Amino acid sequence: MNRKTRKEYKKLPAGFYHLCLDRLEDPRFNGSDLKPLLFQDEDDYRNGMAAIALSTLRFGVECYAFELMPNHLHDILYGTGEQCMKVFSYLKRRFSEQMIKKGFPALPRDYGCKLIPVEDDESLRSQILYTVRNPYEKGFCGPGGHRWGSGYLYFNELADSIRGDKVDSLHTTLLRKLTGTREDLPPDWEIHSNLGILPRNFVRVKEVERLFSSAKEYQTRLVKEYETVVKIARTLDDEVEFSAAEVREIANTELRNTYPGRLFKNITLEEKCRVAVRLNERLGLAPVQLAQALYLSELTVSQAIRSKDYGIRPQPRF
Repeated sequence: MNRKTRKEYKKLPAGFYHLCLDRLEDPRFNGSDLKPLLFQDEDDYRNGMAAIALSTLRFGVECYAFELMPNHLHDILYGTGEQCMKVFSYLKRRFSEQMIKKGFPALPRDYGCKLIPVEDDESLRSQILYTVRNPYEKGFCGPGGHRWGSGYLYFNELADSIRGDKVDSLHTTLLRKLTGTREDLPPDWEIHSNLGILPRNFVRVKEVERLFSSAKEYQTRLVKEYETVVKIARTLDDEVEFSAAEVREIANTELRNTYPGRLFKNITLEEKCRVAVRLNERLGLAPVQLAQALYLSELTVSQAIRSKDYGIRPQPRF
């Protein structure tokens, strides 16, 4: 991240932001057995949980959602641009120290982030859903099942059963081991022996839940808002990985909306190709994915995407 971008981010006013750390892709790891990961094991993840928690205390930001991924993270914050950039610098420093202690190279000097302003409540809902969906989309777990983030807190009756020992009941040595810090923590915060600082201590769970009309709306949008996921991913230069089942659902929904009342067997080859071209443009779905979902050959779909008969469209970013 260059100085100009950092300076522009710092000027942003108070508001909601999506802070996304860059994916760690360091050429120094090429040809090595070492993988360029921020989080190698549970100790690293506990450190990551502590870093997010401590950033809210140090810099006065409010956390609404976050998820730690192996080589990046997402954090939905309320604060100024300057506060958010202080959070980024703090996270980068802690993660570099963590990697050095394990014999890995420190994070590259140009390692950066993206800071996306969130303009309104609907955008906030979408950014939170995108963040919480990340572990599920990558196949790590079911929706809201990731240990290292806030996703399991929302609309989940079992979340209140995940508790820890209060800070004021823990010996100083054990507390430092579990949190990786000598800083004073609120005495009523809870620390779990395996999960570290629990997100229930600092994530604005109730405020997030009030953004949705019901648990059903939240869960449905979490797994079904494909176009929103792609739109946000493009602003973050992120990758979306839809499963074969999701692509079939997307294709079938598009067919039903485009040709209502028509049976699949009565939809012509040309009509299927037009749907394939639209989905390639809007969602970046690959010809092989569309071919399988629409029961066409990959060659047919590829030709349709390139053909002037269906309108020349820009190639998707992913």
